[in-house]
Amino acid sequence: MAKQYDVLFRLLLIGDSGVGKTCLLCRFTDNEFHSSHISTIAHTNAMEMSKQSIMGYDVILPITRRLNHLDAILGVDFKMKTIEVDGVKVRIQIWDTAGQERYQTITKQYYRRAQGIFLVYDISSERSYQHIMKWVSDVDEYAPEGVQKILIGNKADEEQKRQVGREQGQQLAKEYGMDFYETSACTNLNIKESFTRLTELVLQAHRKELDGLRTRTSNELALAELEEEEGKPEGPANSSKTCWRLVVLGFPCNQFGHQENCQNEEILNSLKYVRPGGGYQPTFRLTQKCEVNGQNEHPVFAYLKDKLPYPYDDPFSLMTDPKLIMWSPVRRSDVAWNFEKFLIGPEGEPFRRYSRTFQTINIEPDIKRLLKVAI
Repeated sequence: MAKQYDVLFRLLLIGDSGVGKTCLLCRFTDNEFHSSHISTIAHTNAMEMSKQSIMGYDVILPITRRLNHLDAILGVDFKMKTIEVDGVKVRIQIWDTAGQERYQTITKQYYRRAQGIFLVYDISSERSYQHIMKWVSDVDEYAPEGVQKILIGNKADEEQKRQVGREQGQQLAKEYGMDFYETSACTNLNIKESFTRLTELVLQAHRKELDGLRTRTSNELALAELEEEEGKPEGPANSSKTCWRLVVLGFPCNQFGHQENCQNEEILNSLKYVRPGGGYQPTFRLTQKCEVNGQNEHPVFAYLKDKLPYPYDDPFSLMTDPKLIMWSPVRRSDVAWNFEKFLIGPEGEPFRRYSRTFQTINIEPDIKRLLKVAI
């Protein structure tokens, strides 16, 4: 399957709630603008009052994306777009964060995964402009060194309500060494220009690093696709060249089943006869054992845990009590038992991490979301 892009970048939109981050995102990715919108964090009463939006997929009205409970906890949403910069096809994953203060302890983990950040204020809100200093402080503390930044003064179409002069924005950007744009999602002012510029800056700063990452990721994906293709039965029904979009791989660690050096077949047998329950036999591909922690940690897991440092759900493990390890029945056809899950996006980029107690069936909405993004 031919790749549709050369490199993948993650950009982040941060700023106070109500400055127009979601509108900027939707204007750039979908060329849509809706003057009436809801916060990236959707409250229950807002969803009940907007019943026509429940079946949609975007976080704006009237085409609103349904936010499930986990989305609301996370306080982020994202869209994707592919553009060409200096002859390079760049796939950009743009994350729209919640501006509410109470969600910042959760969304801060996304700083470290960003290569570029937009700091957004509203030109009609002096308060949002003053808060940029706080957002810059968060970036300095939590974002990786060398992250590229652009200052955005949004809602430039509301000139009659302006509280922040253009010169003020330019001066603040100069103090922090950032480019500066005044934008309007309503009139489409400087939307393409600002996103393209940040992508250019990231490409210039990370070209060597991302080229190496792209090569490693492509090799891993090609291997997984080949293994899945080899597992298909021959026949007309499988003559299509369409790539399977979902690949499930299991990596047992050394603590699995209290056996230090068992082989793949022994692991499967230990699962089939776990006492005192009826046992469990995985239907997905189970690899040989590998180290997932410590000095000899497999590089795949070192990379995944660096990109996704915290489980997506509440990190509580059932397997901390030895009695539970020895006697818990394994009766359900779910891999929540003794498995930590990592969800990888269609681009090979780590997406979310789930603890061992998070039932796999509940990952289905995220999988559907990623597959929809990939189409």
